[in-house]
Amino acid sequence: MVAPRSLFFACLFATASASAAPLSCQLQDPAGKYLVDVRVEQPPTDSFDPVSAQIILRDKVSGDVLQTIATPDASELLKTDGADPTLRCDEQRLLVFDDFNFDGQQDLAVRNGNDGGYAAASYDIYLFDAANPLLMPNKAFSALTREPNLGMFEIDSTGKRLITRSKSGCCWRQRASWQVQDQRPLRVAETIEVAQAPSEANPFMPKGYTEITQRNLQGGQWVEQRRFEGPTGEAPVMLRGKLDGKIAFQLWWQLQGAVYIGEVRYTGSSGKPIRLVGEPYDDGGIALHEISEQGTITGNWFIDGEPDENGFQGGTWHSGDKSYSVESRPTGFHIAPQKLAAVAADQREGRYVMVTDDQRSAWLTLKITRDPQGSEVASLQMAVTQPDKPAGQVNEQWPLLAGNLLIAQKQVTEPLYRVRLLDGAVWVEAYGEYDAFRGTYLKQP
Repeated sequence: MVAPRSLFFACLFATASASAAPLSCQLQDPAGKYLVDVRVEQPPTDSFDPVSAQIILRDKVSGDVLQTIATPDASELLKTDGADPTLRCDEQRLLVFDDFNFDGQQDLAVRNGNDGGYAAASYDIYLFDAANPLLMPNKAFSALTREPNLGMFEIDSTGKRLITRSKSGCCWRQRASWQVQDQRPLRVAETIEVAQAPSEANPFMPKGYTEITQRNLQGGQWVEQRRFEGPTGEAPVMLRGKLDGKIAFQLWWQLQGAVYIGEVRYTGSSGKPIRLVGEPYDDGGIALHEISEQGTITGNWFIDGEPDENGFQGGTWHSGDKSYSVESRPTGFHIAPQKLAAVAADQREGRYVMVTDDQRSAWLTLKITRDPQGSEVASLQMAVTQPDKPAGQVNEQWPLLAGNLLIAQKQVTEPLYRVRLLDGAVWVEAYGEYDAFRGTYLKQP
């Protein structure tokens, strides 16, 4: 991607007197075709006053005036931090010279205000015309710099495309690609990104995912493809401390979508790090569950969400009838990059098991196929047994989003369960008749 080139220029003079004498400076275009005079006839007396200017294009050899272009907004060129206003000749953003229609000739963009989306700079576009001695204004190109587009477009000289960008609030982004046909820009592709979060229409969609819609113009028809990406991960939190002031540990976690992943290592022993999977709990705290290689919960951590005023982060650790207080401090240590990576595509299928501290025993098998449209579909089998209750079993198929997210939802008001594929584990959140399947399942060899 190539951004528009800035002008090469030199300041001729920029002075103002108490009588508000005109201000001017002389610029040079990159192609060396013109001498460009910028002249502000009436410098403003107040910093909020509009600043209009004349752009005078002269023949570089003869000095003859070829064209004069007016702009109502040259405020970016005005410098008012001195006693008198001057023109900011060495940092100008008023003019952009480049080849906008890919005909090999230099064109010109002149800033005219802030009519782009979110008050971005807007421009009048003038194109070279071999049949005309003047640069000709082009409304269609100029419109690309106005709302909803975020100001001046980008130029992809290699692909001969113009690129515009727009957005709406925090969560909607668009990137459009334009081809030039008959001196007019024609949109030929666009990518729309929508950040996901729970909503009335989709209450089971977690944060941290993005829906991406790719549209391409093919044979006069728009062809659309949609996919999900994610989850994004927050920076890992790292703690060192002791349980009951005796058992030293080193612990980290990272939020990925709606799930916390991490590890704990008891530094007084030579044992391997123990996987942690968890979720938020009341008052901004975090619940993390130790999962053994056999899929058994060996302990539950409940960590305060933030350190106290002395820098300590407290909480409790529970396992059966054992309970220890947690005292720790945020610290830094190395985490292997692959520990934070998403599950690999070829490692998702297989059998997973879970044994919980409330005496539930469950297994889950996963197989992934593709539907006729090429989207991934997860075939899920789950079974659970628990004391004094009938065994439960599920055998269902659901779309697999982003390669790691399954949302089982028959109606908007009736979420059933949500499955997140982790690296070597599966996290199940379940409701109603599916509640017994909730928890973390460890993949078996």
